[in-house]
Amino acid sequence: MSRSLLLCAVLATLLPSASPQATGDFTIGVSDLLEISVLGVPDFTRDLRVTGSGSIRLPFLGNVDVQGLTCRQAEAKLAKLLNPDYVKDPQVSVTIKEPRSRMFSIMGGVMRPGQFQIVESVTLVSAIAGAGGLDFPKAGDKATIQRSYGIRPAPPASAAVPVTSDDAKPGPAFQIEIDLKKLLMEGDMALDVAIMPGDVISIPLRQASAVYVIGDVTRPGPFEFPADKGIKLSRALAMAGGPTRTSKLQDTAVLRQKADGSVDRIALDLSKVLQGKAPDLPLQPNDLLFVPSSITRNIGWATMATLPSTILSRLLFY
Repeated sequence: MSRSLLLCAVLATLLPSASPQATGDFTIGVSDLLEISVLGVPDFTRDLRVTGSGSIRLPFLGNVDVQGLTCRQAEAKLAKLLNPDYVKDPQVSVTIKEPRSRMFSIMGGVMRPGQFQIVESVTLVSAIAGAGGLDFPKAGDKATIQRSYGIRPAPPASAAVPVTSDDAKPGPAFQIEIDLKKLLMEGDMALDVAIMPGDVISIPLRQASAVYVIGDVTRPGPFEFPADKGIKLSRALAMAGGPTRTSKLQDTAVLRQKADGSVDRIALDLSKVLQGKAPDLPLQPNDLLFVPSSITRNIGWATMATLPSTILSRLLFY
């Protein structure tokens, strides 16, 4: 098990997590499903969904506002309304059967994306652990928390919270961006922000980059570009199975698209690179290494379907 996977496994056992049950200490919110019973009075025993206005409707009592109350406070309120006109000394029980007002979502690069309910304090780390941990081969390095209401937390120095300049007052929807490397790998717990009901946590999938080796090589095609350590010419050639006996290494070229859309053609003698007589050029994501043939200008048509349109345009240019 890698260090990263071990970290998330430990976090999953140590930190508070999301769970499908709610306790009586939580306040009732819109869309929560309440289980209400009155001892000995079947007409008052039912499941009721809290409406958008924060109320429930009961026989004889009509609409009763319960939003913002705990279950114990709701029990006391209903008992007071029932006693003594409808039920003498009523024994009322209120539980949150489905705490939908206390749900958050997590999507993207985790093992079990979905919706979760908050039963105790939940932070970003415990939310990720509760979702099975990061899907490390796919997960990107950032997490974005989209928050639809509430008070924006004071941003730590290493977090980006780019929406408004007033962080002390409630406002419209905003988002919080967290650097997962600093949080999980470097242990910067200032980034472990509290998760609020209604939050949507998004961990974008890593955008895979590639280098392309085309021409007179054994296995032409695209190869994943490791962003952490990069690829040099010799490594890219080795990933493509090396040159063939008809490869014209002295006329190799790297085609590189610049930011303005133009293409640089970098001519090089790959035979000298392999002999250590010329620098082993570091490649960039989406570079195309073209190794021509000494017999014919063989591009490798069988691999053309694997190339993006931007890469094909470089070949036409070349």
